[in-house]
Amino acid sequence: MYLGNTKQDIYFSITNFYYSMSKVKKIISYLVILTLFEIFIFQNTWCCTDAYSQGTELKYRKQLGTKGIENEQFTFPHSLTVDHFGNIYVGDTGNKRVQKFAPNGTFLTSWGSEGSNDGQFLGLHDVTVDPEGKFVYTVELKNHRVQKFYSNGSFITKWGYNNTGGRDLLRSPHQIAVNSLGNVYLTDSNGNQILKFYDNGTFIETIGSKGMSSGEFNTPHGIAIDASNNIYVTDIKNFRVQVFDSNDSFVRQWGTFGTGRDQFSETVLGIAIDINNRVYVVDKINSRVQMFDNTGNYLSGWGSDGNGPQQLHKPEDIAVNNKGDIYITDTRNSRIQILQLVD
Repeated sequence: MYLGNTKQDIYFSITNFYYSMSKVKKIISYLVILTLFEIFIFQNTWCCTDAYSQGTELKYRKQLGTKGIENEQFTFPHSLTVDHFGNIYVGDTGNKRVQKFAPNGTFLTSWGSEGSNDGQFLGLHDVTVDPEGKFVYTVELKNHRVQKFYSNGSFITKWGYNNTGGRDLLRSPHQIAVNSLGNVYLTDSNGNQILKFYDNGTFIETIGSKGMSSGEFNTPHGIAIDASNNIYVTDIKNFRVQVFDSNDSFVRQWGTFGTGRDQFSETVLGIAIDINNRVYVVDKINSRVQMFDNTGNYLSGWGSDGNGPQQLHKPEDIAVNNKGDIYITDTRNSRIQILQLVD
């Protein structure tokens, strides 16, 4: 007996099976099927609805921000990061600024405006902080550069992508991460490579090339680095996550194309790793997050399209603090959602 992917398909399959049986068997089977239908279909949210949370209880904590231009408001935020003190930095893309919040969500400061001068932004796409929480780094798609700031927003330096083996305008870094040695890694989505720099902007090397084999990329986008300096990259048009060790050598990969568990669309943009080495991957077009262990085993997943608690609309980035709080840029809802795992 074939069961389709919707409640209606399942209902018609059960109905056809039911009418093919004898009268006595119908009564018995009806009661059994009705019970199973109620338990499995309506209580197992993974089966037949877009909203799901499986394997781990997910607790909604609160929402940070609403749409607008004032402090504590956002316009299509693309990125965020959390330092080891718990401070939250949001790349408020539409408002051309970075906003900083205390661990409890209290607004602290902001910096930036529209432009190409030091401390200004055009196409602000990602923000990250170094492991010690001293420096903040940003990536701009339209200004084609990285900027480095102190954690209070004071400008330090900037650099472009010349002398990296490709013409500046052909490079298109989208996300940025910094390891414990101060090395800065950028996912170059156009060049299909990872660009590696010292934290003063001096170029070190490129990692990878265009392709489908291990260690190659087709539009790398999200990047995160764990406490052991292992690097995790969302290789979005290869529909996978790739992992590299602290020597930048390929270690493993996981993922295939699709909308099921362990599968990715071509919009898996954000990635984060918590202190327990759980890996979180944001799937923008499917408005969901999947969670894996650091070897790629599926652990849990949640999300559906909407604007309510635990719902998302075109999310782009994710971060996790040391207490297990999960921060998601709910981009098209112009807010940050804060969730918590309850193991």
